[in-house]
Amino acid sequence: MLKSILVIALVLLMGFSCMNPPLEINNLLYIPVEQSIGYSFLPVQTEIINPQLISFSITSTGTNISFKNTPGQNLRVEAFKDGEPLENLNYLELETGSPDEDILITRDNSLILQIDISQKTTGLPDGDYLYRFYSQHSDLKEIAPLELMVNYKSDPRYVKSLNYQPKDSMGMILYFPERDNKYLIPVTRFVPDNAAVLTQTIENLSKGPDPATTLNTGAIIPEVDKVYYSGSTVYVETGSLSDRLQDTDELQLALNSIVRTMTEVPGMRRVQFLPDGKRADEIAPGIPVRSPWLPDTGPAAYLPYNTFDRYLLFPYSPDLSDAVTIREYCLLLFDRLKKGLPEDPLVEPVIPKEVALLNVYYANHSLKLDFNAAFLDAYNEDRQRQSMMMDAVLYTFSSIEGVTSLQILIDGDDRHTFADHNLATSFTRPLYINPEKN
Repeated sequence: MLKSILVIALVLLMGFSCMNPPLEINNLLYIPVEQSIGYSFLPVQTEIINPQLISFSITSTGTNISFKNTPGQNLRVEAFKDGEPLENLNYLELETGSPDEDILITRDNSLILQIDISQKTTGLPDGDYLYRFYSQHSDLKEIAPLELMVNYKSDPRYVKSLNYQPKDSMGMILYFPERDNKYLIPVTRFVPDNAAVLTQTIENLSKGPDPATTLNTGAIIPEVDKVYYSGSTVYVETGSLSDRLQDTDELQLALNSIVRTMTEVPGMRRVQFLPDGKRADEIAPGIPVRSPWLPDTGPAAYLPYNTFDRYLLFPYSPDLSDAVTIREYCLLLFDRLKKGLPEDPLVEPVIPKEVALLNVYYANHSLKLDFNAAFLDAYNEDRQRQSMMMDAVLYTFSSIEGVTSLQILIDGDDRHTFADHNLATSFTRPLYINPEKN
């Protein structure tokens, strides 16, 4: 019986931050090959933190092995969390060589494959995962998979809101979906001053977000032929041949992104969609556009979405149907700020559990929030998180109808500072949320 030995060298390249050089780890896995009964090998487990690229070097120390190359599809990857397989795992195998190119694996000629399982690529929340890697080629697919224990631990930064814009620039707030198309995330982009504000806004929305935000990049909204306004209504003419009018699952979100974005322009309150420049009953099956669309202006909890590089605050509308008074609205919104979205680990709490909202006072459009002393101790070693918490409080409670100013008390006293803010000051809603560039 013909026997040979395959040696697979697994090289793991891990980048912990842009300030640190990649760390290289090598492990040799010896795989005895008995071609008459298939392959087997002695499994080896490796544990790593925040991997970026993983490289596989496959070498035969005995019989030569030949097969056709399938760039980008030479490996199959599975991942498990707490023993459960993850569906629709995102990963990227770097393409090497030409399609259908003959690959010959010998003692002196290795096959090198690279695969990207970085947290940005997979989109997986922080935590521990078991990865399994399989070869797709018939001569190698009987080999038991390589197993790898991976721990993801992100360290996102937060860019605080601004109340000013650079000289000769204007700020526009653009709403983009995150990678799973579940939420719309507001991002502020500063562009050179231009009198055609609506045109500039829709053009910038069409460009999509800066890739550095790791939001859903590429073409987001349908093609817009013309945009103008009358009174407080924005009219948006869309072309009927736009490919992005066909996918109704994402079209609703795309149209809402237009509505949220255009009504951030001062004075604009609603959006009328005009397919082919005319009023129509529907822009696509099941999506009516006969009447203007209004943005959701109800109270919202501003929660941090973790993109792994940055935290981005976004408005989330919880169930407030039981709330009647301002106090009840405040308590429900505060509870959501403390809980985040437990069903989505990428949407985190923004206020520590030790912080309590003791009382609420509302008069003459001014809202006073009285917290316990734990408010001042929140994230006392992390100024960015303190700024994020402060922004979340200001955006959240100023979203309540009628509230135009806020004051923060600690046990009834305003003689404190937090995140460089003097709490004796009366606060208003910050102008520019999530600046795209720092």
